[in-house]
Amino acid sequence: MIVTAGYALVLACQARGAPDQSAINRFAAQISPRLMPWLECLLALILAFTIGRKTHECSTIQGLLVGILAGMLGLAVALIFRGHLSSSAIVFSFGVAGAGCIGGLLGKKWPAR
Repeated sequence: MIVTAGYALVLACQARGAPDQSAINRFAAQISPRLMPWLECLLALILAFTIGRKTHECSTIQGLLVGILAGMLGLAVALIFRGHLSSSAIVFSFGVAGAGCIGGLLGKKWPAR
């Protein structure tokens, strides 16, 4: 939403008034499928890192569980909105689980003070 709002702001400045809603919708439809999986992976990493910092023991397992949960939610969203699961969505869900595991490992390495 932030990226789309920024694009709408740029369009509003260029038009010196109300931006073209169809251009905003086209941009959102074009950028969302490309950007959302990477943001999902990044957010899983950050959340697993935060949990790993607060829990010193088993933080790797907890990070992996965060990643698995985020990956499964991503698969559910893909199934609901697209109606089918693609092989790339399944592979990317494993990547999200791996990002969660890495976040847990990093959180264990740098514990909260």
